[in-house]
Amino acid sequence: MSMRTLPLYCCAGLIALSFQRDAKAVANPQQSTVDSAAKLQKQVESFSPFEGKWSCEGIFPKSGKHIASQIVFAPDLEGAWLAVRHDDMPPDRFHALELWGFDSAAKNFVAFIYDNFGGVRKFTSAGLASDQLIWKGESTKADPSITERFVFNLKDASQFVVNYEVQRDSADWVIGDTLTCKK
Repeated sequence: MSMRTLPLYCCAGLIALSFQRDAKAVANPQQSTVDSAAKLQKQVESFSPFEGKWSCEGIFPKSGKHIASQIVFAPDLEGAWLAVRHDDMPPDRFHALELWGFDSAAKNFVAFIYDNFGGVRKFTSAGLASDQLIWKGESTKADPSITERFVFNLKDASQFVVNYEVQRDSADWVIGDTLTCKK
């Protein structure tokens, strides 16, 4: 290697390291340090009892089939939203990413649910009242459409029960599945 080519090799090496570092950042984005330390903003701080990692067990009442899930709640986007990661344990396959927040224009709480089956659903709520939170929305996958809701009942700081319920026309609410979740 001559003295003339040494600087070229050094420059090429530095450029390659720079591209490698940038490629890793794109392939493995990390939550910003601001978000990882975020607390829920005032408008959504009523959701704080849900924060943390929960292990859930339950059933599908119609079939009696057992279900187990893990649900993790954490502030995100500088605390403007509560991010919810719901993962059913095998053999069940449902996985969802949810964002719970406050719609200041509509003056109500809003939840968006994105799932591994390509579903996107929007739910609204009046908020947490008497240790109960009800998210209600219309299903876009059913024909004719059905009304869906998630009913969260906080039992104490370390336990809640959530029911997924559906309603067709003006019929009564029917529980699709129920989970008891513990920290």
